Amino acid sequence: MPSSNEHIINTISDSLEQCAEAVGDITAPVYNRFFAQCGDAEPLMGHSDEGMKGRMLAQVIELLLTDEHLGNDGYLRWEVDNHLLAYGVDVGMYPAFFEAVRDTVKDSLGTAWGVAQADAWSTRIKLLLQDVYTQAEAQA
Repeated sequence: MPSSNEHIINTISDSLEQCAEAVGDITAPVYNRFFAQCGDAEPLMGHSDEGMKGRMLAQVIELLLTDEHLGNDGYLRWEVDNHLLAYGVDVGMYPAFFEAVRDTVKDSLGTAWGVAQADAWSTRIKLLLQDVYTQAEAQA
């Protein structure tokens, strides 16, 4: 029987696979939703082409699917430092982006999205944001 964390990751993975089957590449819808929700982010990403946006989304999906990049010396904290210090990203943009990914997946699943998916995504996003906020506080 999988652990709670494995179950969460498996549920997210399954929903991402279903989304990919339903709509294919979600890069444009995720960024459209993100920019609509967080207008200050669009000018910051003016230098980003579609390839870069796709790579950034792929990195977020990887964060959703593994714990490998979390913790004191993890990639996520390095990225937060980089974004906050080098690009002027506001820490509030992180939940907006994670939610844009989640909501895009949710919309693509329609009635297949249920309590299990909502709980798994919510739990995982909260875990990722703990690392984000910890690093942001260290920068303050």
